[in-house]
Amino acid sequence: MTEQVQKSEIRDHHKKAITYLVNRIGQDSEYLAVIIAGSVAKGIAREDSDIDCYLVVNDETFQDRKQRDHLFYYAEEGCDYKGGYYDGKIINYDFLKAAAEKGSEPTRASFEGAYVAFSRIPNLDELVSRISVYPEDSRERNFKDFFAQVELYGGYFADRALVLNNTYLLSHAVSQVALFAGRLILTYNRILFPCHKSMMNTLERVQDKPVSYLELQDAMLTMPNKETISAFIECIRSFHDWGITPHESVSRFIVNNEWNWLDGEPPISDR
Repeated sequence: MTEQVQKSEIRDHHKKAITYLVNRIGQDSEYLAVIIAGSVAKGIAREDSDIDCYLVVNDETFQDRKQRDHLFYYAEEGCDYKGGYYDGKIINYDFLKAAAEKGSEPTRASFEGAYVAFSRIPNLDELVSRISVYPEDSRERNFKDFFAQVELYGGYFADRALVLNNTYLLSHAVSQVALFAGRLILTYNRILFPCHKSMMNTLERVQDKPVSYLELQDAMLTMPNKETISAFIECIRSFHDWGITPHESVSRFIVNNEWNWLDGEPPISDR
């Protein structure tokens, strides 16, 4: 049984809550480890931030919980501060091994800064540290895949939406353009896509991106028309050679959006 020294950047009331969780979980043999993640683990939490965690259980317990749709851990007891609670996910060791080998970017990003607060598993720290490593081998493929999404949603689908006055399709198209343009910028900078909730904050901090990127994106999202969409796409197109032609983009879009069920990969928006 091991317990890692908690980081000095963590607020005292969060440390106290983590200690409570470790002591409570450590008494139950079904639990093999506690991994602290999120803003608390990164040392950037607010006073009232919840405590994100992964609770590692044995395989039998994991399968039982999975069948009962009981993989979410929520508790307030032990978080003795205003707004405090534990926000946890129940996983097993195989999940961690799979995440290190083939985890989606949001999954990898959720382990950034994470640390093992308690473990019955030898060398778990080393495995956890490998999960949040940027998947370099998929970078060039993502350039092509993501730019194909920008081209098709910002071209064909946005055009059809404007011609047909289809506000639903237009809203969907520009949101997809914003998403995959953002994924391109993050990929270019070798930054993991965190999740939709955190993407804008992450992009604001990225230094290497097109001039007026955020302003052009906001104009497209708030006033979607031919001019604002074209201006945003052009800033992406001229920023880097993404390695794919317009004709190839259509083929890539079909494979990723209409035939993705063939390979069983995660949706392109999350991988």
